[in-house]
Amino acid sequence: MRRNKILLTLFFIAGILKAQSLEMSLRESIELAIANSFTVKKYESRLKSKQAEEKKAWGNFLPSVSVEASYTHLNDDMSINLNPIKDAIISLEAASQTELQNIYNIINGLPAFNDAQKTAVRTQIASGLNSLLPPFSMTFKKQDFKTATLVGYQPIFLGGKLLAAKNYASSELKSAELELESVKNQLCFKVADAYFQVILLEEIVKTRQSVLEGIRQHKEDAWKLYKEGLIAYNNYLRAEVALADAETNLLNDKNNLELALVNFKQLLNIPQNAEIRLTDSLSYKNTDLRIDELKAEAFDKQPLLNIIRTKKDAARQNYNLARSEFLPKLLAFGKYEMYPEYLSSLEPRWAVGLQLNINLFNGFRSYLDLQKASYLESEVEQTMNESLQQINLWITKSYTEANNASERFKKLETDRKLAQENLRQNEKRFLNGMGTSLEVVDARLSLEKVELERTASLYQYYKSLAELFYASGDFNKFFDVWKNQELSHE
Repeated sequence: MRRNKILLTLFFIAGILKAQSLEMSLRESIELAIANSFTVKKYESRLKSKQAEEKKAWGNFLPSVSVEASYTHLNDDMSINLNPIKDAIISLEAASQTELQNIYNIINGLPAFNDAQKTAVRTQIASGLNSLLPPFSMTFKKQDFKTATLVGYQPIFLGGKLLAAKNYASSELKSAELELESVKNQLCFKVADAYFQVILLEEIVKTRQSVLEGIRQHKEDAWKLYKEGLIAYNNYLRAEVALADAETNLLNDKNNLELALVNFKQLLNIPQNAEIRLTDSLSYKNTDLRIDELKAEAFDKQPLLNIIRTKKDAARQNYNLARSEFLPKLLAFGKYEMYPEYLSSLEPRWAVGLQLNINLFNGFRSYLDLQKASYLESEVEQTMNESLQQINLWITKSYTEANNASERFKKLETDRKLAQENLRQNEKRFLNGMGTSLEVVDARLSLEKVELERTASLYQYYKSLAELFYASGDFNKFFDVWKNQELSHE
């Protein structure tokens, strides 16, 4: 990582001063690309987000405590007035006592009360009772009051919803880790392919330059022989045409090399004006790979398959979440009033209890959600089968292409030797006046064709190997073939 920072600093210095060509191996190129990639950084941020969500899911098991505060102004005091009941009680009691007094007088031989006397006695008794009884009215809530209540809830059983949410968050976290790994593997393959393309085009340019120099020398030889009258002018013209074609081919491939370098620098996210030199080269190394082992390894390590596995687990947790709606939910609660002076006589200072909730009917929504979750599980399962089939085909294709390129490269080695000998013989015959310029040019172009095909086969060989290890899910193993070294993503 430290070397990557040093390299990046040197790239910016080189972009300003253009004073130094920096050397880079394939391993260093991939490490720098991973360190500078905006896509990798994006998925690293996504991973951190999923880590926070996973920690948040743990918090669902803990109690929630909050403070609810308010200030209220009413249009008037809240009170209750029962004085009409008091008046009715006093009236009944006064009438009863008046009648008792009247009966007492009659029993004792006194005259009975007349209506006026009854009214006076009843009024006197009512006045006495009214003074003895308290008012039947009370204010239980002032016009202005404030509240501050400490409220807490503790889930006890929610039908498995909390555990399902926790497991779902863990699956999403694992999926984010695998997505980051998949992005890095994809970037490794892209950088390796771009690296190989630059090396390939550098070799092609070298071959084109060699052919150009050979044809230029042939043109000079043809001019000398023409001046000496040993060959016809059309032989010289053929050399002229071949030289023009060779110059055009060289120019085209130089332009292609520049485009390949632009693409390579963009993948590494370095300045386009930075001068770099690739230190690795395409040299054939035989491999002993077994396709069955690669397929088995892909089944366990391929990030795409493991991502689907995490999605399958997430679908299972989604099913558990839907099923929890059919189970009872139990939680404990408590509240504590922090301003008791504003409480009415009807309101408690504190309270604790249990709350049970059972869903009896909600329009079949819970049942349909459960069906939907079940279908989602089936969909993910079929996606897994399809992806496994495609990855096996991908490995088979890459394995076959690598073997074909290897065999083609080996065969072209013999063809190259034959083409070299054919060129040598035709040049010798031409210089002795026994051959034509056309034969020499054709022989050189045949050698060029073999050399270019040989280089292209070597490029296709390593590209197929890189794709093979990319498909198997462990790109690090490619370096066992390339340079016998491991690549660290750290």
